[in-house]
Amino acid sequence: MASEGTDRGDQLAAGMARPVTALLFDLDGTLIDTEVHTDAAIRAVAARYGVAGVSLPHRETRGRTWAHIAETVRARTGIDAPVAELAAAMLSYWDGAVADVKAVPGAPQAIRAAVAAKLKIAVVSSSPRSVIDYFVGRLGIGDCVGPRARIGADSVSRGKPDPEGFLLAARVLDAAPADSLVFEDSRAGLVAARVAGMRSMFITCCATEIPELTSLASATAPDYESLPPRFWDELATGTVDLTNRSFP
Repeated sequence: MASEGTDRGDQLAAGMARPVTALLFDLDGTLIDTEVHTDAAIRAVAARYGVAGVSLPHRETRGRTWAHIAETVRARTGIDAPVAELAAAMLSYWDGAVADVKAVPGAPQAIRAAVAAKLKIAVVSSSPRSVIDYFVGRLGIGDCVGPRARIGADSVSRGKPDPEGFLLAARVLDAAPADSLVFEDSRAGLVAARVAGMRSMFITCCATEIPELTSLASATAPDYESLPPRFWDELATGTVDLTNRSFP
């Protein structure tokens, strides 16, 4: 993978004004507010194996697959359990914890407005496809995101920060990477977008390391309610320049 500062997406990550045809949304922390439950799942499962108070740096959890998280927990704690077993236990705990999770402010309405502006939509997540399906239904946007455009960890061989998931989503939507805009809240996701040659919007309401990660994105916004009313139409027509933009 190319480095954060020298990848082929540098110019587009800067946010040049050109039409956007496809929007690629991360799920956890970008459409739904779930990241705190990831930390709780790590602590709870590690405690079952006799290791209390386990906490990982956010760069090792945000935008990462459960397999990656499980591998990191094993390496840092010495827990002698298979990665697949730990990952399944963490996902099971997380599934129970997020039953009543809330949407990031304005997320469902934003996706519907984007579809009305004739923009194509995909969800690209480090969670399994089954989790994407569940929350797409919970958000009431199932008719906006086609089944093939729901790219989970089990859809790719390499998770974020590798760009495979975003590039697959662009192919599914028949969109060029240069014409795709990624919405992300994590370092891994923002790096993946840059390496893919895509512009990105950093959604900060659930994020950490905000000053540092802002430099990886084309633009930033706290949530979708902070975006101007005609934002989606302006993306489609190429009349909004995202270069170092901060909304509102």
